[in-house]
Formats: sequence, structure tokens, C-alpha cells
Amino acid sequence: MATTVPANPTSHTVGLLLTKISDADPDFRYMALNDLLATFNIAKPDILQHDFNTSNRTLDEVIKALSDQNGEVQNQAIKVLGPLVKKLPSPLYTTAMQKLIELQSQNSDVNSVPAMALKAVVEALPRPVPGVAPTQEAQEAYDSINKLLIPRFLGQTTGKQVPGLLQGAHVTSDSVDVLIEVVRCFGPVLTLVEIEALHDAVVNLLAQEKCTSVVKKRAVAAVSMLAHYLSDDLLAAFVKRTVTLLRKSSMPPATRRLYITILGSMARSIPHRFGRYLPEVVSFVLDALNEEELQTQLEAIQEGSETTSEWSDVREAALVALDAFLSSCPNQMRPYTNDAIEACLRYLKFDPNYAADEDEEMEEEEEEEDDDFDDDDEFEADGSFDDDDDASWKVRRCAAKALHTIISTRSSGDLLESGVLYQKVAPALIKRFDEREENVRLEVLSATSLLIRKTGEGVIPDFTIDSASGDSIGQAPQSRKRRRQSSAAGQAGMPVNLSGTGLTSPKAEKIPATGPRADLAALTPAIVKSATKLLKGKLIPTKQATINILDDLISVQKGGLAPYLDQITDLILDAIKLTGLSTSSAQISFAGGSASATTNTLRIAALRLINSFARNHSSNDLQPYLPKIVDGVVSVVHDRVYKIAAEAVQTAEEVSKAITPPRARMTAQKFKGELQKLYSVMVDRTTDNDADAEVRQKAIHALGTLLSRTSGTEGAALLSDEDRKTALGHLKERLFNETTRLAAVRAIDTVAALSSSGDSFDAPWTHEVVVELAAQLRKANRSLRGSSVMALKHLVLSPATKNTLDDATVQKVVTALVTVITHYDAQLLGPGLLVLAHLAQEKPQIVITEELMTALCKLLMESTVTGTVLDSLLVLVHSIGQTGKGEVLMQRLLNEVALSGDPSVVGKVIGTLLVASGNKGTYTAELFVQEIQKQKGERASLALTILGEAGLRLGDKFPYSPSLFLEQFHSEYDKTSLSAAVALGRAGAGNVAAYVPVILQAMHQGGNTQYLLLQSIKEVLQQVAISSTDLGQLSTPIWNQILAASGSEDNKAVCAECIGRLVIIDPKTYMLKLVSLLNDQSPLLRAIAIQALRYTLPDENDVFDSMLKSHLVDMLKTMLEDPEMENRRHAMSTLNSAAHNKADIILGHLNKLMPYVMRETVIKPELIREVQMGPFKHIIDDGLELRKAAYETLYALMETAFSRISIIDLYDRIVAGLSDDNDIKALCNLMVSKLAYIDPDETIRRLDSIAEAFRKTLSTKLKDTAVKQELEKQAEANRAALRVTLLLGEKLKAFLSTGGAVGAAVPGGSAAVAGANQVWHSYWEWVSKECKTQLQILRDEDNKGAGVI
Repeated sequence: MATTVPANPTSHTVGLLLTKISDADPDFRYMALNDLLATFNIAKPDILQHDFNTSNRTLDEVIKALSDQNGEVQNQAIKVLGPLVKKLPSPLYTTAMQKLIELQSQNSDVNSVPAMALKAVVEALPRPVPGVAPTQEAQEAYDSINKLLIPRFLGQTTGKQVPGLLQGAHVTSDSVDVLIEVVRCFGPVLTLVEIEALHDAVVNLLAQEKCTSVVKKRAVAAVSMLAHYLSDDLLAAFVKRTVTLLRKSSMPPATRRLYITILGSMARSIPHRFGRYLPEVVSFVLDALNEEELQTQLEAIQEGSETTSEWSDVREAALVALDAFLSSCPNQMRPYTNDAIEACLRYLKFDPNYAADEDEEMEEEEEEEDDDFDDDDEFEADGSFDDDDDASWKVRRCAAKALHTIISTRSSGDLLESGVLYQKVAPALIKRFDEREENVRLEVLSATSLLIRKTGEGVIPDFTIDSASGDSIGQAPQSRKRRRQSSAAGQAGMPVNLSGTGLTSPKAEKIPATGPRADLAALTPAIVKSATKLLKGKLIPTKQATINILDDLISVQKGGLAPYLDQITDLILDAIKLTGLSTSSAQISFAGGSASATTNTLRIAALRLINSFARNHSSNDLQPYLPKIVDGVVSVVHDRVYKIAAEAVQTAEEVSKAITPPRARMTAQKFKGELQKLYSVMVDRTTDNDADAEVRQKAIHALGTLLSRTSGTEGAALLSDEDRKTALGHLKERLFNETTRLAAVRAIDTVAALSSSGDSFDAPWTHEVVVELAAQLRKANRSLRGSSVMALKHLVLSPATKNTLDDATVQKVVTALVTVITHYDAQLLGPGLLVLAHLAQEKPQIVITEELMTALCKLLMESTVTGTVLDSLLVLVHSIGQTGKGEVLMQRLLNEVALSGDPSVVGKVIGTLLVASGNKGTYTAELFVQEIQKQKGERASLALTILGEAGLRLGDKFPYSPSLFLEQFHSEYDKTSLSAAVALGRAGAGNVAAYVPVILQAMHQGGNTQYLLLQSIKEVLQQVAISSTDLGQLSTPIWNQILAASGSEDNKAVCAECIGRLVIIDPKTYMLKLVSLLNDQSPLLRAIAIQALRYTLPDENDVFDSMLKSHLVDMLKTMLEDPEMENRRHAMSTLNSAAHNKADIILGHLNKLMPYVMRETVIKPELIREVQMGPFKHIIDDGLELRKAAYETLYALMETAFSRISIIDLYDRIVAGLSDDNDIKALCNLMVSKLAYIDPDETIRRLDSIAEAFRKTLSTKLKDTAVKQELEKQAEANRAALRVTLLLGEKLKAFLSTGGAVGAAVPGGSAAVAGANQVWHSYWEWVSKECKTQLQILRDEDNKGAGVI
């Protein structure tokens, strides 16, 4: 029977369908309802708004169908009710509710269908949104609930007395589900009286013995939902009632389990309100898990009794509740940490049906019998113990989950550093690797994997495919949402080792004497031994989780598995070669509860592990296994699954690095045959047009790596000239292909960058490639442009291409690069200018043209040239000067640019050109000296800058004395004076002996030029540090003069920088002096010392770093304790700089520094004052700047030392910051955005607090007198809050769609989490409605940004 619904249905369409709903044939009734459903789904919202007659008839017919004898018709009627209610006129809401209630009263014995219908109607009704005035429709919907449904729940209806839906012995779970839906949709507008009455009704259900367990489980969910709206008094009374009941020793196990489940559910539902009651209730959960009750049960089992399911259910519920306490109320649970760990460990090994008296002696015996595990047919074949009555595995699984929560929330900066996790938890987890139940085993492996990652660099998001091969990271990190299977199905959130370029053979890191890394190293043998047993099994989820653990070990320890390669290599290679499974094996994978672990994902994980082997272990360690590894990897390079093939190619590339120089200098020839195999498959995959694009791109990259490693005197013999020529030809071909061009460019870049004078590229090949690379500089693809210019630079500058470029090729390159200069593409300018500088020396007549000079003049006039671009520009100008063609450029610079550009930049360019040209010809230094004497203002400033640069480059050959510059010092700090000061410093750096004593003498004489002289000293010290010039005996007078000049407020910043420069130049002499300054009585000198230390931290100097290691932490502690608030602000900035630049020094001492940071993020009421400004009063927070600095430092530490920070304390301060000043809010929004990726579990736990802060921000209404700046700040704060809201909503969508869902309740299931994140759900509904337009704009921006990338 085909549907007859038109594209634009009307109420007349609905009326036609109504006649068929009463048809005698159930198929016709069903299809009529189906058509009605389709009609309402596509119809306009007002289809029935003005047709009350049709609306009433439709409502009657659909409700009548609920009593149909055919079950399918009934179900279809329930489906129709929701869309129907959305189209009904609002006055009919009460009518619909009344008819459904009457229908339920008539069928009070069997009321599942009416209840399901009521639930559908409640869900479809317009609901109020918190914080927004309810619409008329929402108010009428609430009125129908208030007048009809709530009295029906409570049995307060008028007329015929019918038991309430929540009263009597025949209450069904469907009725409770209706209540849950009412609270979910209308909770914010329910009155306190209604909440209290409904709560009492649900609590009475819990106390009724005749109620089924299913009803009571749904009642637990209802209690959790209602908890959000309970008054403090009612909540306290309920907790007190629960405590009183749990104190009764005669309480039945089922009731005990029920109330323990309620406690855990409420902890998840209202963690902040429930936390205050935790000390009162936690003992009842821990008592259920204590040693005494366990021993009593074990003794009963030994005497012949069986473990009852009720006993196991109580323990399972207690562990689930304990998990909820630990995750939702971590601060309140700190005093109970040891008890919680002991309880989890106690039940982690609880397996009475397998070994009733497992003691240490038996464990040692099992460890000696390695083969017993393989012979356990039940473990291998079924993955579980064949005992339908055995529920102990659920207890062990919950214990493992609770341990996972402890590791997740309490490891970083807490239990990991104290040693508790490795002393107590880790050994127990490793012993349970041989767990017979697959679900439990996966949880154990997941917890172990998390502990290993926490030991290393924390939980770091996965990078993109490109990043693993050393390319740029362009995508957002992947989700780290925990799954049952080893916390991830793939490479489990392990950090990609970006530091290992493969140019040197990795060396085993020195194991610390103490700490988590030392503990992990001590346990590695036991982990590997147990993992080896698991790898011999057949269960795919277990094998994949085990492989991920080994990968974690390698990544955290940067190797560390060399002694065990003989045990695990063959097992990993077997997993790689696995091409198919028997039917039973596939069923094992599914039964194991890990659908994401398949044969293919297992093989990918195994290939990644081999990749980690090769990347993190020395070539000597790998040599005995290289033939087998190469054969194993080569065998799957052509796999039909492209992800496996791509991973195999990437692994082949890493293995090739281990075989070739410079990693394998002495033994490379021994593995020439293996290298040839790798070369063959790389070429084959590169040239295979049928291969997936990702496979081809990775193969091209791998081929480029192989060619680069087999070049030069060390590697040339490993690859024949013919093979090399063939491979370069393939790269050239791929360069002309659009889909593989970027990969080919990067491969050519790698080959050219590592080429040496012993190599040679064919001239035709070089010409074609260089021209094509130059052509790519015009393309829109940013990544392609950047890679092309780097490849062009390396190829042109390579010794292998020296004097091979013909005039035509050079002309094309110059034309392309002149265009780059003209359009000022900063990404390409630095390398491009270096290419021109090199070509200018070889073919000046082609390179140095009018077009180039015009482009350079335009660049200086219209753009800001700094950093590496300026350095490259100076190199080019120097090359032009050396060719003897600099006079024309000099003339154009002076005539066309001169004062049109930045004088400091133009002066450096002209000064460099002047020196490179030999100070000969029309334009000499004397000309600029005359300019200084004749001109004033900007022309004099430019001449001074030119002479300063010339003095720096000429050194003692510079013919002018310091007086030339000192004469330009004026009492007012104008541009000429400042230019003269900087020029004096640069010239002085070129001739320290002649200039510095004069500068010091001038400083000693005093006067109002102290600031200018300090600028000169600063420039001298800066250039001396770069050139490593020895100051000799002058350093001490410089130090003394700097301190003498520090009394002026204007001089403070420059004095600090000068002192920092001196410490860098001579740390052995001045580091201790800097330490003494930090303890000086003068606040000003302490402030200077703090800032001086900050200036030193970005510098890279081995001698300085070795001195700094001994003093940095103590210096930071001293300055963070400074009594002056401004000095503490500077200290925070210094710690911020240390986090970015010297993280390795402070990382091990972060526990000493973090308390200072956390303390300064707290708002101090004593620093807030009210100031009267005319008729207005303003609130001034004197501690705001320090607090901003503390949050900036917290952000820096989160990025560089996340694994050493307590995530609980960190998130506490972030949530507090979301309600602080707008600048602090912005920082905290950034941190929340990052933590959504880095630690999604903790982010989920904090969603309610985040939602409250965001709602407060978005609800802020400024006064009518607010100025434009205030409006802009508030708009930016709103936009930032919405952006993070959108990120959290999309990023955590999978959890949020189920976390608060109400379904079949089991301990640890939805009943345990019902009501969780209700504040977030409510906020999400509100913001989705009130800020719909802004959210859509942000979505469009994100999609557009993703498209550009």
C-alpha cells in the first residue's frame, strides 16, 4: 500500500486519513497512522492551528488507536502522538492530557501503552527554558501538567478514586519514566511544593517491598533528576533518612544496594551540593567493601556456600558509587583516598569461583608456569568463565573502573609523585593481566595504559597523519574520550615523537633514581612478561590493548624495550601478518565487548608498534631482528585495506632510517638486501596510480627519506646510481601530478636538504624541478607554497647543484621570487631572499635587475620587515654589494626609500650595503657623517643608524670615534637621540675596547642622558652575546654603572635587560650576584633582578643553563614570596617564561611552585576598593593584574607541564576564572577548549560548573550608560563563551547524548548516571534558543576555517 501524502499537506489531508484509522483491516489502520506520521513530519507548524474540529477528531482517533488490539497499530499511534501534539493548538494540550489520563485510568492494570503515550506527549510539549520568560504555549503546556498529570501521579484527581501512578503495588517502570520526562522537561518551573510531593512519592516507592526491582531502579533515576530542584532542607532530610536506613544492620542486601546506588547517582547528578554530605555517607560505601565482609563471604564459600548474586550486586553498586564519589567530588574524597584504593584492590582480585584462596605463594607459582596461560582452553576459546551464575566479574570490572578514575583524577601532581600509584596500584593491575573475563581484562589494561601515559607527558591528543611523518600539524587534536578497550582503539592518545628526526641513533634515556619514571622502569619487566602471554592469545581486543600498552611504554620511556625485543618481536609480526580469522575468532572479538577492535585495527596497532621500535631504539638493538621486521612490513605494504598499507609504508620509512646512515654507519652494508626490498616497495607504491592517495603520498615521503639517507660518502654505496636516478625521476613525475604534488615537494626538499658535495643531480632534472617549484609559489595552497620555497632553497643552495643552473632557469626563479617580494608573502620571503642571495653571487647579471631593486624598495617602504625576513634581506644586500653592483641599489635606496620606510630597518640595509661595497665609490661613510652634521630630525636619525651598522660590521676598522654619536644626545629623548644611542651601541659592539670605556665614563659623569647611555650599553651587550666577544675587565664597571643608574623609574626596564644580558654573557660571575639582588632590601632592586632573570630565560647557552639549573627554582620561590605585589606580578611573568623556555629545569620542582600560582589566582576581597569619581562610583581591584599574570602562568604550565599539575586543582581555578574579569575569562576559555581534548573525562565532570559560569556571562546586562569599550568587551566575552559552548557541545556530543539518558537501569548503567549534567543540558537548550544566530555564525566560521586548512 503506497503512501498518498502530498508534498504540502493541509488539514484536509489529515481529515481524509482519519477515516482510514477506523478501518476493519489492521494493515489499513497501520498505514493510515503511518501516513499521518509522515504528514505531520513534513507539514507546516500551523497546519492544525486554526482547525479545531480536525484537531479534536485527529486527537480522538489517535488516542483510540492506543487501545487497538493490534500491537503494531498501538506502537504506531504512540509514534504519531509526538508530532501531532507539536501541531495542535495550545488550548488542546489540556484536552490531550485529560484523554490520555482517562485512558490510563480505564486500563490501570495494564497501563504501559498509555504511559508510553503520556511520555511521548510530555516530550513533545513546548517546554520552558531557564532564564527566559515562558511563551504562551509553554505556559499552557505547564498548566496542563500542573492541573492534570501531577495530581494523577499523586492520586489527587477529582471524581472516581484511582490510585496514583506512583502509588500502590502496581506501579510500573513506565509510570516512573513519565515522571522522569516531566522533571526533565518542566523541572525548572515546577514549584517547590510539587517537587517535594513528587520526591516523597518516589521515595515511598523505594520503601515498598512489593515494587519490582525494575521500578526501584527507575525510581533511583527519578530521585537523581529531582535532586537538582530539591531545596537544601529537603536534600539534607533525604540524606539523613538514607544514612539512618544504611545504619540498620538488618537491612536486606537489595535495599542496601538500592540506597548505595542512590548515593552514587546523586553524586554524579549534583556533585557540588552533594559534596558537603560526603563525609556522612562515604563510610557506608566503604563498609560494604571492607575486608571483614569479604573475609566472611570467603569463609562461607570455603564451607560450601555459593556466592549469591545479591552479595555481588551490593559490592558492584558500592564500587560504582565509589567511582562516582571519586570522579564527581574529588576534593571531598581526598581524606579517603587510601581506603578507596584498598577497597578497589581488594575486589580487583575477587574471583571466588576461580581461586577461593589465592595467596602470594600461588601467584609466584603461576608466574613460573608461563605456559599455563596458553593451555587454558576456556580463556582462549570463550573469553570468559563458563558459569552463568557467576557475577563476580562485574565486581572486578567496577573495581578496575574505579582505579582508572583514581589514576585519571589523582595522578598528575598528586599520587603519581608520592609513589602511591606505583607502590600499590600498578603491581595489582599487572597481576590481573591474566584475568579470565575479557571485559574485566580490558578495563585492567585500560587503567594500566593510562597510568603509563600519565607517567610520561600526560594525556596528549593524537596528531594528524602528516605530523607523524614530520610534516606540519594542521588539524585539531582527536578526541581522547575513554572507551572500554584500552582507552582507545588506535594509538590511544600517545604523543607522536616529533623530536626524533632519525638523524642520530636513539640512546636509552638515563633512568632517574627515584620518581614515577624509575618506578615504571622497575615494573617494565613484569609488564612485558604479562603482555607476552596476552599476545599469544587469540582475542583481538586483548591483543590490541596489549600492543597499545607496549607502545605507551616505548613513547613514555623513549625506548626501554631493547632487552625484550627477542620476546615480543615475533608476536607483533604475527599480528601484522594476520590476514583473516575464523568465525569463532570473529565472534570472540564481538563478545569481548569491543566492536572497535577488529583484525584491521589490530594490524594497524602492530605496525605502529614496530614503527615505535624503530624510531626509539638504537640500530644496534634492532639489527638482530631487522630481516624479520623488513619481511613482515613489506608483506603488508600492498594490503587491500588502504589504512593498513599506509601505516605499513610509514613503518617502512622508519625502518629504513634504522638501516641507513647516519644512524647505522658501520653496519649499513650488512642490510643492503633489506634496504633494496624497502626501496622496491616504496617505488612500487609511489608509481601505482591505483593505490589510495594517502598511500601514494606516504610512499613518496618515504622514498624521499630513503634517497636522502643514501646520499653522500656514507650512504652512496647502499643504492645504485641507476636506482637513485629512477627514484628521482619518479619524484619529478609526482611533482607534476596535482594529487601528489605536495608530498613530492616535501620529498624533494628532504633529498636536497641532506645532499652533499659528493652527490650530483642531473642538470635536466634540476632545471625542470627548480622551474616547477618556482611556479608553485603562485598557488593558493599555503602549505604547498611554504614547502615549495623551502625545497627551492635547499635545492639551489645544495652543493650538488652548484653551477648547474642555466640562465633561463635562473631567470624564471628570479621572476617568481620578485613577485613574492612585491606581494610581501612573509611565509616565502625569508627562504626566497636567501635563494636570490645565492644566485646573485653566481649570476649577478641575471639576478640584480631593475625589477629586483624596485621590489626591494617597495618592500622597505610598504612593509614591516623584522626577524628572519630582515636577516635574509641583509644577506641578499650583502651579496649584491660584494658583486660590485651595489651603487645603483644604494642610490635608489637613498632617493626612493630613505625616510619612507622604517629608519632602523632602512639604516641597517644601507649600512650593510655600504660595508659590503667596500666603502668606496660615490656613497661612503663620510657622506653620512656630513649628513649628521648638516641635517636634523629623521634624516639625521637615518644617517646615524647607517653609521652604527657600518661600525658594527667594520669593527676596529671603523674610523670614527664615539663622540660622533654622543654629540647627538639631547636632554629630551627625541628620535635623533634614541637613534644615536642605538648606533653608538652597535658601533661599540664592533669595537668594545675603544667605545665601551667612553660610554662608561659618560655614565659616571651623570646627567640626564643616563637613559640613552643605558640603551647603548644594552645594544652593546646584545651584540656581544651574539658574536661571543669577550668584554674582559669591562664587565664589572658595566655592572656597577647599571646598578648606579637603576634609581630612576625610567631606567628600570632597560637596567633589568642589561643585567640579564650580563648574566648570560658571564653566568659564573654574575649569576650569584643576581641571586643576591633578589634578597636586597630595596624593592626596586628586587624588581630589577626579577625582570633581569625573565630576560635571560629565552636564551640558549650551555654554560648559562648549567648554572641556572642550580639556582632557578630557589630564585623563583624567593621572588614569588616577595612582599611587594608588583614584584610578585613580575615573578609570575618570570615563571611563565620559565615554563615556556626552561620547562625541563622546573618540571621536577613544580610541586614547590604550583601553590604560589594557585594562591595568586584567588580573588582577595581586601584588595578591592570603591573609588568616587565625580557622581560615579567605580570598583577598583588592585589585585587584578597579579591575578591575570597568575592565570597566564597557569595557562603556560598547562601547556608545558600538564602531567605534573593536579587536574582537580587546575579545573577548580579555571571554573573560578570563568566568572572573573573579562581578560581572565578569555584565558580560562582557552584552557577549557584545550582540556576538552586533553582530558575530556574531567571536562565532562565539570560541565555543570562551566554552564553556570557561561550562563552568568551571557546573561550580563550592561547599564544604559556603558561606554563603547565596555560594550565591546562584553560582546567579546559573550562570543568567547559561545565558541567554547559550541566546542564542548560538539566535542562531547557522544557522551552528552547518553550521559543523561534514561534507559534500562543497572548498577553502573544509566541509573547510576541519570541526572548527570542536567545543568549543562538545561544551559544548552537555553543557549541554543536564545543565541541561535550567533551559534550558527560560529559554526559557519569553523566550517570555513576547516575548508581553508
